[in-house]
Amino acid sequence: MFKVMGIIKRPDGMDFEAFKQWWLTEHAPKVKKWPGLKEYRINLSTTPDQDWDGIAEVFFETKEAMDAVFATEEGKVARASATAGASGISIILTEEHIMV
Repeated sequence: MFKVMGIIKRPDGMDFEAFKQWWLTEHAPKVKKWPGLKEYRINLSTTPDQDWDGIAEVFFETKEAMDAVFATEEGKVARASATAGASGISIILTEEHIMV
């Protein structure tokens, strides 16, 4: 599998619970529209005092589908949403290697 992984920090001054609700109810529906999407996981921090508030994993069958998603309208909308909804964000395009 190929994955887009994003690690996100909520905006300064935003309550942790409000951020989680934004991610789950406002941002996630945009990502769920991505063409070629096979699986989508959101991993939220368990406490608000961590350096990052969560990590998303978006799975694709092929590298080509993963590489192409941000050129689509759905990819552009989701990317803009994530950038606007975070004080810090890092996106990594990965190839998964399951060890166990």
